[in-house]
This record gives sequence, structure tokens and C-alpha cells, in this order.
Amino acid sequence: MSLVLYSAHYGTADPLNREVFGGYESCRRVLFTDRPDLALPGVEVVHDPLDGLDPARASRRAKLMPHRYFPEAGHSLWIDNKSRLKRDPQEILAALRARSDAAFLAFPHFRRDCVYQELQTCREGGLDDHRVLRERQRTYRAEGMPEHAGLIEGHFILRRHTDPAVARFGERWFEQVLRYSRRDQISFPYLAWKLGLRYDLIPASEWKETVEFTVFDRKARRPDFPRRNVLYQEARRLYHRLRGTRTR
Repeated sequence: MSLVLYSAHYGTADPLNREVFGGYESCRRVLFTDRPDLALPGVEVVHDPLDGLDPARASRRAKLMPHRYFPEAGHSLWIDNKSRLKRDPQEILAALRARSDAAFLAFPHFRRDCVYQELQTCREGGLDDHRVLRERQRTYRAEGMPEHAGLIEGHFILRRHTDPAVARFGERWFEQVLRYSRRDQISFPYLAWKLGLRYDLIPASEWKETVEFTVFDRKARRPDFPRRNVLYQEARRLYHRLRGTRTR
């Protein structure tokens, strides 16, 4: 079945990563962008204006609803602009299909398995409006969403397009991003729990041979919202660095 490899670049928060697809040409490659002047050799560039959205939310249109843009595709593989593919996408598809019959696959989050922890991290890092994040926390708890219900890394997602449940989920997912937090990793576990989405996790052990998580130095990137608990963040970062040194 046909496979589409796709990514997106909107706004100016990060530069365009020209190596996002890793140089692999074994399938159709598509880049969505709000820049009408952008071109990449061998890649289909789709100009997609913001239409009143902020760049973060505009970039989620194709990411969360690929069935709208690739109705004839059998599968789609999303990879964030900040990442770089390190393995042939057709090889990835064959390996994952042999392991799982789920129509939605992603890597587990590399540090957390709980949306409440993710909400706290986003507040501390200034990654979204604090009021929105606190409202989501209150809503999730009021509805009974359990802690440690799972968390994915949204930078790498494989979907099977022949499953209508995945398409319906994508529509609802984008609605959540439009109405509430722009952080799709926050709304995913809530909706998956709420709607009973059947998905599977790619073993974390396969991460390093499959994708480079980020090719940018994001330490100097300025958040859109004020950071919170800055001293606590620095202490926690030091703790993880020392812990990693001891375990090597």
C-alpha cells in the first residue's frame, strides 16, 4: 500500500530543516508550509496559509488530519521539522506492520507517561498559556482521567488510512487543539482515553536507529509565554544530567 512521508514548517520559531526526510526517496514526500517562496528538491511543497491561526495550530492541520490531504494513501508517516529520519520509510512501515496491526503507532514519551506531568512541564517551560493548561488539568481530573495513562512523542506518527476510526480521531484531535491547548501531546492521551482509541507504541529501543529527535539547539529558544519555577527546572535538569553520568 502507498506510503506518504510528510512534515510541516510554519512561522519563524525554528529554521527549515532541509534534512527532515533524511534523503530517502522511496516514497512520496510532502512538506506543508505557510511560505509561498519555499522549495525543496524532490519534495512536494504545499502552500497552506495561516488563515487566522497561529503557526503552531496551523501546522497541526495536516499533522493531525492527513486523511484530508492524502485520501488515496494507504499509510502516512509524520515527522516533525525539528527531527531527521535515519531509516528508509518503507523499511519502517514493513517492520511496524509485521509487529502490530494497530492503525496508529508512535514512540512513547522519553521521560513521562502522565498527561498531568506534561501539563506541569508545559507550564514551567512557557510552552502554552498557563490559564489554558490549568483549565485542562481541572477538566481532566473532573472527568476522572487517571494518572500515568500514557504519553506519546508526537514528532513521529505512523497511521493506516484505511481505518475510519483513526480519521475520526484526527478530526476530534484537531478540534481540541483549536479550542484548548495548542500542544497536541496534551490532548492525545485525553482523547485516546475518552474515545477508546486503539493505538500501539513503538519500542523506545528502536528510537535512535529510526529518527534523530531534534537537530536544533533549542536551549536559546525563547518561549511564547513566561516560564515558571525556573530554579526548580534548573535543579531537575542538573539531577538528570548527573544521574545520566552515573549510569553510563
